[in-house]
Amino acid sequence: MAITFDPSTRLDHIEEYLGRFHLNLTFEEGRVQLLRLRLTGYKLAAEIGDGEGRARVDAMIKKGYQKLGEHWERESPDPYDDPCTAQYELLAELRSYVYRDLSEPFMAFIRAEFKKIFIPTLRLLTELCRSPNKYTWEQVKRQLQEIMAEVEVDVEWEVCDAYMKGYLAKVSGILEIEAGEG
Repeated sequence: MAITFDPSTRLDHIEEYLGRFHLNLTFEEGRVQLLRLRLTGYKLAAEIGDGEGRARVDAMIKKGYQKLGEHWERESPDPYDDPCTAQYELLAELRSYVYRDLSEPFMAFIRAEFKKIFIPTLRLLTELCRSPNKYTWEQVKRQLQEIMAEVEVDVEWEVCDAYMKGYLAKVSGILEIEAGEG
């Protein structure tokens, strides 16, 4: 199979991968991988500019959560179904990594990918949550900084903020959110 940078083909590859991704991963690894795949999928859908792109990505990822839950016989809800609740749950899960006995390879992966997976995911969940009782991005950011110190993630916020500004500018149209700072 040839490597391509065509966004439509890359989305097809993600969809194909989601048919079998859960087979080699722990439950936690699968959930993190689904967060990453959605972020990538949204970026690809935005590049394509297809009005159906977000719906396609959401449907693909939703199937991934279903397969993961079935495989591990555990509930695996899609956080984007309820971004307000997911905002709180993901922060709580990240905090729990300090107290749980997780493998060192998994924790090394979490540390390495924190800024590419959890920061953008929590930013999108914050933007997508329409509740007046939600955490603001500044509140989430403060909590993330505490969590990152606890799990020993070395990230410069200037780099994260610059990445998020570009990412939000790219996906804001398909997600119908503001591309601005707050």
